[in-house]
Amino acid sequence: MRPRKTLLCGTALLACSLYGAGAQADPVTVQLFYTTFAGGVNVDNVANVTLSGSTLTFGTKTAIATTAGADGILFLPDGNLAIAGQNINNPAQVHEITTGGAAVTSISTTAASNGSYHLALSSNSPTATLYTMCNGGCGANLTRFTLAGGGLSGAGTDITVTGGTSQDVRGIIFDPVNGKWYYGTAGDGSISGTFGTVAFSGTNAALTQLLSGVAAHGLTFDPFTNDIIINSGTEIEQFDPTTGTIVSMVTVAGEQWDQCAADGKGHLFCASNTGDLIGLDYDATALIGTGTHGVAFLASALDDIAPLSGTGAQSTPEPASLALLATGLLGFGLARRRRNRV
Repeated sequence: MRPRKTLLCGTALLACSLYGAGAQADPVTVQLFYTTFAGGVNVDNVANVTLSGSTLTFGTKTAIATTAGADGILFLPDGNLAIAGQNINNPAQVHEITTGGAAVTSISTTAASNGSYHLALSSNSPTATLYTMCNGGCGANLTRFTLAGGGLSGAGTDITVTGGTSQDVRGIIFDPVNGKWYYGTAGDGSISGTFGTVAFSGTNAALTQLLSGVAAHGLTFDPFTNDIIINSGTEIEQFDPTTGTIVSMVTVAGEQWDQCAADGKGHLFCASNTGDLIGLDYDATALIGTGTHGVAFLASALDDIAPLSGTGAQSTPEPASLALLATGLLGFGLARRRRNRV
């Protein structure tokens, strides 16, 4: 049985005490697409983000595009990027651009009061549903888009939110293992939000609160652990849906974590509005607080980063035989990992 321990790690303690020097992690390298909320070019990517123990380094940074506002970012099933346009336009917009920066289309939310900040995708199917949400004080703050051919098409539909102790939803994420949607209500920098499940029915979304006083602003599904990563302010927390509890946490003073991306192999990257990026390596323990992490400055006004695995991640074509084998091994590994945690 894996012990459930919570470890708080500050910037001065990059290699946590529960993860001994003899268990030094192997380097991992990813490419990140990210947004910034300042003016000018606000969609970029950075090649060769390498985490080696407690050291995080970056390769070449490339400016991609300037959109009318930029916040949430993910890959649509057609391979293009969806960018949430904040509240720059009225109504707000979601933009579709190519990975090279060419504009494809911009679709408006239907209500003039709604902003477009975080994004969530129901699946990687060409007919998936894309959700966007406001970032406080917007009334019916969820908007739904039905994709056509994997891309944006047609106007958004407002979703009325009910239930919970707060309907001020800032982020949602789908758990493909248990088939449930989760939500969080923590504002920018707040670690006192609520968190729970959300059930969609037509143009309604009913919230069922599970936790309060948590850093649930950005939400990420982690295929390595089958857990939900929630983050805001100085905290990054790991929620286990089977136990309904926070099983691990990392705290870094002075940060304002906005959105994370898990690579599905035991590594997590989170963007802070201070401009910092953190990389966490927990592949040996499956608990984010018991591995190593490194923090480095990436970009001013850093906002969100695109998913690295699962729904909303960039697809990587592979031979059918290898894909089937990988799927079988992944399913076996995840089932075993979940059993070990019980």
